[in-house]
Amino acid sequence: MFACFSEKATPVSQEPAQKIMNWKTESSQSASIRNPLVTTSKTYMDDSESDIVGEPYMIAGSHSCTLDRLYAWERKLYDEVKAGEFIRKEFDRKCDQLRHQFAKDESSKVIDKTRSVVKDLHSRIIVAIYSADLISKRIEMMRDEELFPQLLEFTQGLMKMWKAMLECHHAQYITVSLAYHSRSSMRTLEGDTRREIMAQLLKDLECFGLSFSNWINSHTSYIEALNGWLQNCILEPRERSKNRKPFSPRRALAPPIFVLCRDWCAGIKALPSEELSHAIKFFVSDLHRMIDQQDEELHDKYNSVVASNSGETESKTIEKSEDGSSHLCYIHASLTKLLHQLTKFSDASLKMYEDIRQKGEAAQTAYHSCKSIRTDKI
Repeated sequence: MFACFSEKATPVSQEPAQKIMNWKTESSQSASIRNPLVTTSKTYMDDSESDIVGEPYMIAGSHSCTLDRLYAWERKLYDEVKAGEFIRKEFDRKCDQLRHQFAKDESSKVIDKTRSVVKDLHSRIIVAIYSADLISKRIEMMRDEELFPQLLEFTQGLMKMWKAMLECHHAQYITVSLAYHSRSSMRTLEGDTRREIMAQLLKDLECFGLSFSNWINSHTSYIEALNGWLQNCILEPRERSKNRKPFSPRRALAPPIFVLCRDWCAGIKALPSEELSHAIKFFVSDLHRMIDQQDEELHDKYNSVVASNSGETESKTIEKSEDGSSHLCYIHASLTKLLHQLTKFSDASLKMYEDIRQKGEAAQTAYHSCKSIRTDKI
């Protein structure tokens, strides 16, 4: 049911796959390329040890190396299946030829020659099926014993990250809220100094908004690609009845990676990322508006220098000070909303990864229990 081959794969040559699988020693690499199916268990142990040495920060091994090797084995599986399909078509053609020879009552020499070719093709088909089956089992083993623990460890790291981010953004929110009440005791910056500070804040905030958008898009694309690959491993019946429910990893007791990736894919789409993006855009817009107003104030200030009436100048100065204070209050309200959305997003992300990890571990326990029961029955 969870065969790791999809007809949607694209044809590729074998040479690049050999270049990717270069994480062994020279002798073991050459042996694996010559016959990678015979050395499955041995190379698997070598691969795991190589991962841990190559990337010590991941207890479950190097994630990028595992993905590279899965890709290489998928390409090899595709080549094996395509080669087997070519042999099968040739086998069918020779069988038709043999039937026609019998029907025409041709000489036994001609018939025996064709029959020999048919037997050889039949043997090659059996070998191709066996090879594809071994590669599929290899991919399934890497998927369940390497990739799943890495993803589980990844969610644990993201939990820690968002817990720290939640504490940080909550502290920022409290600080900014308290700063509003003590603003009268603070000295207000004016002129070019305040404009430079606001311009730098605007630049950093625009960079932050772009980075956040790119991070969300990359994260979503990554987990959707993983979940899509897993869905291609599911062999559903061609004729689907109306009462048949769609595939559910939990109901089917599928390997736990199916549960984890499906929950992850659904969870990241439910995060309030749009609200946070809008809050960032609103704050950027407010900063742009305030900087433009400051430019107008500076222009008016230079014009007031030439004014002959000192009383008029003093009145304008007081008026500008009041306008600047109101602008800062407006910016403060916008910043408070942004920090509130950051806190909300961090809290939602933390809860999402906690839920994903708990359900992933529960699915792992249920899957192994079911697997043990099936093994005992056999």
